[in-house]
Amino acid sequence: MGLSILARGTMDEKLRWIFNLYDINRDGKVTKEELLSIVSSIYELMGKFTNPAIDEEAPKQHVEFVFKKLN
Repeated sequence: MGLSILARGTMDEKLRWIFNLYDINRDGKVTKEELLSIVSSIYELMGKFTNPAIDEEAPKQHVEFVFKKLN
């Protein structure tokens, strides 16, 4: 269903799906911890052998950057 929404859904449907993916506890907001969990998982999927190598602190740095931009 998720792939169908991402491939064929409206922009609103896509945004809702992505928000629901990041809102792990379903409280209607995405916290730093939830975002870090998702971003870290994405980095783990990319693997340790990417070229160039990914710094272990990169997920946390990206989350901090996002939350800094939101404030």
